[in-house]
This record gives sequence, structure tokens and C-alpha cells, in this order.
Amino acid sequence: MAQIQHDGSKSEKVCLARALRQRPALAAAVVLVVLACLASVLLGGVAATGEQVFIDRAETTDIAQEDEADDAAPTGDSEGDRATSPEAAEAPAQDTIVVDVTGAVATPSVVTLPAGSRVEDALRAAGGVTEDAELAALNRAAPLTDGQKVHVPRVGEAVTSSGGAASPGEVTSSGASPAGASSGLVNINSADATALDALPGVGPATAQAIIEDREANGPFASIEDIMRVSGIGEKKFANLKDLICV
Repeated sequence: MAQIQHDGSKSEKVCLARALRQRPALAAAVVLVVLACLASVLLGGVAATGEQVFIDRAETTDIAQEDEADDAAPTGDSEGDRATSPEAAEAPAQDTIVVDVTGAVATPSVVTLPAGSRVEDALRAAGGVTEDAELAALNRAAPLTDGQKVHVPRVGEAVTSSGGAASPGEVTSSGASPAGASSGLVNINSADATALDALPGVGPATAQAIIEDREANGPFASIEDIMRVSGIGEKKFANLKDLICV
């Protein structure tokens, strides 16, 4: 029985081979079918193992756009850095001043005081005045500014000019307030812009010109010297001469 089945199988193969030789087109079709089956099996195996991933073109575009949006978005840190940059921070207000105290004081020295201090505060910081201090003309209530010099004269000490423009409240070498303070006259060598601006015919621009002139050329030797300032002629000087002093 086995011999009969074997002979039958062999006979079928012979018939199939003969048919394929007689019909080349049929043989080609069979080969293509076999190859297609093999290809399907191979591709199916790769997809099943997950070794290859197919990405749709639309999904790729969306991912790229999201990446660009993330790169363009500003970070909170950069905004914080700009907010705290040195250029944005305001300069702190000065809370101390330095004043030079000389003359009839216990310890002539350079002292550091809180901003807004008065001459009296500077005298105390220098140990107080001595017994021979001349306090009659000393304005101890005058406010101080940074870099100012306070000189306390001794009894009998000659009154001399300070040789330059005095700061508001500055004590001169004689211990008196700037010249003109007690007489009501405006000292053109020491008055600030506000005091000069209050004079008749002197506006803010002319007041500033007076200050710049005395800083550049030194103090005025006489009240007539104010006419060297641009904008002040003989007519304007005639209105000022009874109100100013040096």
C-alpha cells in the first residue's frame, strides 16, 4: 500500500513538472505566488516583533511645530534676570555724610554723621567745643552736607574769607555763617541757585551761569565782578547792587 502511495506522489510531481515545462507562463505565476507568500510571512514577523515603526507624515510635522514653539517660548528665569539686573535696580539713597571739623574743638577730625545732621552734631562728634571757642556768630543749627568743612574759631581769631563758595550752612574760617546771612544780602560767592534765582532779573539760567562762573574763575572780588557773567549788564547790576555782597 505504501509503495502505491509513493508511486502516486512521484507520478503527480512528474506530471506537474511536465506541465510547467510545457507552460512557462504558468511556471512564472507559481514562482511569483510563492515569493509573495514568503514576503508576507517575513513582513508580518517584523511587524509582530515591533522592530520597525511607521510614522505618519502629518504626525512628524506636528512634532516639529511643537518643538519650535517650545524653543521660542521665553523662560521665567530670563525675565527674572532682566527684572533684577543692575540697570533696573535704583541706586540706594546716601544715609551718611563725612564732615571735617577743625578749630576750637576737643578732637579736630573727620567725622561720619547720619544724613541730615546739623553743625551741632558735628561739634559733638569732635568731642565738643573748647573753652576758648567763639560761638557768638556760629550757626549750630545749620544743616550739613557731605564733604563739608566746619571750622570753630577761637576768641579773638581774625575773620578771614574762606576763599571760595560756601556750601549751604557751611561755617567759614571765622566761625560765622556765610557773609551776608545776617545783613539780609545775598552773597554771590556762596549763594545757591535758589537764592540767586530770587534776585530781581535773575532767572534759573542766569543763576546757574553765576555759579558756573565762580567755579571756573574763582570767587568774585567785588559785587561789580558779577557783570562778567553773561546776561548781567549795567542796567541789571543797578537793580542788584543793593541786594548782593561778597
